[in-house]
Amino acid sequence: MNELKAIAEINEDIKSIVYAAENISLTATNAMLVARQAGVNAVGFSVVARELRMFSEKMTMAMQELSKLIYRQVLVTANKRNRLRSVTALSRTASYGDLAQFRIASACARSQVDVDEMERLIASTLRELQVEMKRTAKQCATGIVIARSAAIEAAHGGAMAAVLRQIAQGVEGVVDTIAERVGKLEVRLKEAGI
Repeated sequence: MNELKAIAEINEDIKSIVYAAENISLTATNAMLVARQAGVNAVGFSVVARELRMFSEKMTMAMQELSKLIYRQVLVTANKRNRLRSVTALSRTASYGDLAQFRIASACARSQVDVDEMERLIASTLRELQVEMKRTAKQCATGIVIARSAAIEAAHGGAMAAVLRQIAQGVEGVVDTIAERVGKLEVRLKEAGI
């Protein structure tokens, strides 16, 4: 039951990151419109806003990939546990004598091969999850740099500088929140053994 609770919490973390990324996308789109109103002075801010939208899309895709990997890991782990129960039951049956042992030997061997294959798949998926988490952490670091660049570019926004600065501060806060949530997600994955 604790495993299910951990997976539910991980899924909630992923949803919250996707929601925050979508918020950045919407804010970045609005920022591009405001930058357009500001004219030539805010061209740099408009470029940064486009980069923020790309960051948002990449975060959403990364979370979708993590969800797929976690689902695969949970599914294979559950199948492995079921297969191990079968191996245990077959082993108990084998204790009934030579004839029983002879009849179930091939089933035991197949089950063990299945368990070994599932263990390899679990290890492979775990490596993929670790790589994806590292990639996501790097994307967060890039997002923080882009968000801070928005604050710098906002200063050159002319008459719209105050509005652009406010947008930049909001985006920076959301990107920082995403980075924090990704860090917590990584910890939860390790605690859950995923």
